[in-house]
Parts: sequence; C-alpha cells; structure tokens
Amino acid sequence: MRSLRAALAAAAMLFLLALVPARGEEQPLREWKDKPTPRLALKDLAGKPVDLASLKGRVVLVNFWATWCEPCIAEMPSIQRLETKLGGKPFAVLAVNYGESTAKVEKWLQKSGVTLHVLLDPDTEAAEAWGAKGLPMTFLVDAGGHVRYQTYGERDWTGAGTVALVEKLVAEAPRAGR
Repeated sequence: MRSLRAALAAAAMLFLLALVPARGEEQPLREWKDKPTPRLALKDLAGKPVDLASLKGRVVLVNFWATWCEPCIAEMPSIQRLETKLGGKPFAVLAVNYGESTAKVEKWLQKSGVTLHVLLDPDTEAAEAWGAKGLPMTFLVDAGGHVRYQTYGERDWTGAGTVALVEKLVAEAPRAGR
C-alpha cells in the first residue's frame, strides 16, 4: 500500500511539473471562455474595501501571488513596469495576496520596493472562486468587467506581445460602457 501511495504521489508530481513552464518559457495568455467573472471584493493593506466592480471602465490585471512563491516574486517587477508604462490610461493592477498576514506582506513589500495595490485574501476564498489553484495566476479583465484572458506561471508583462494585447484592451476601454 505504501509503495502504491508513493507511486501515485510521484505520478501526480510529474503531472504538475509538466504543467509548469520551464525557466524563461511563458504560458500563453488563454482566452477565458463562457464563464462569468467571479466577484472580487477584498480589503487592501490599509483595510480599505476594494471591489473589482468599482473599477469598471478600466482594464484590470488581477494577479494572485504570495511572498513564498519564487515565480510570483520574479514577475512582480514586470507587472509594476507595465503599470507604470500605462500610467494615466484606464488600467489598474490588483495584486491579490494568497493567504498571508498583513504584517508579512507589508514586510516583503518594504524589502522589495514593489508598490502595487495589494489586496488580502486571508482565507483564499477569492483565489478558489477565480480558479487560482497555482501561483502566480493572472487574469486580464476588460473595461466592461469581464475576464478576457488568464495565465498561469511567471511572465514578463513588459514583453512586446503581452504589452500589445493589454494596450488593445485599454484601447477598447472608452467603448466598453456604450
């Protein structure tokens, strides 16, 4: 019985490793098909409630991450550069921390210099509702409030193809409310 469990555990680990992109290789941004956008209403580090619905009219990058997740940490600077690049445009980033305390997240942010708008998902219910079973998991929400794309794993958010796709969504923003 023990050897069967060990074999099943090894097979499961190999399956999961096959899903993880190799270093430097990115998963594609996959279209979000036929599913409603999950609700996202959490508190930020200051305790202020933030609701994704209140950001309608903006393209929103929703990133589920944790301080212990190396690929999450590696991609944070590129998310911040994307946010800076699109400054003044209808674009926002919500970095949703997966299950950690305010103190731990604040300590990591101070050390890293990352200044993204962080929301706390202490019980990971939001991550579950969004289907974020691995980290980092990121979603692009259009200005109408609909998830358009999702991706799993570390990505360079300043790569030409990715920036072009986000800018295309941003260009649609003024038309989203019509």
